[in-house]
Amino acid sequence: MSWLPVPHLQQDKPAWCLPACIAMVAAYWEQPLYQADVAQWLGTTLIGTPSSRIQKIAQYGFDVVYQTGSLAQLTGWLGQKVPCILFVRTGELPYWQVDTPHAVVLAGVLAESAFLFDPAFSEAPAEVGTDALMLAWSYSDYTYAVILPQA
Repeated sequence: MSWLPVPHLQQDKPAWCLPACIAMVAAYWEQPLYQADVAQWLGTTLIGTPSSRIQKIAQYGFDVVYQTGSLAQLTGWLGQKVPCILFVRTGELPYWQVDTPHAVVLAGVLAESAFLFDPAFSEAPAEVGTDALMLAWSYSDYTYAVILPQA
């Protein structure tokens, strides 16, 4: 397998991509969360959640890294078996038909391919070229988040 075994979840509501991504990563760590709870904690609205609010998850049993980075940094996290949440524009992802700010879980990188768990779709992972991923990710100035269980 070329990606981490992140449990795939579809977002429960149209603007809940970030709560769904957080729920996926929490489930990966065997600390499941309900998307509705996460959406409430983050103050998610009908148009979504500002990415910086992911830091609020630190109040609920997780350590959060929220910063800008590089593909090499993401690959480093993945090498430690840690999935990453990326903030992207969907118009640059080949499987999307609309262009909107979005959050996805990066669960693997292999050569020129990246494997995304996208909460807007029922099937996962979506395999995209790393060039497309980098372009989609550039719209957030390469901002990503990592969620780890608190020790």
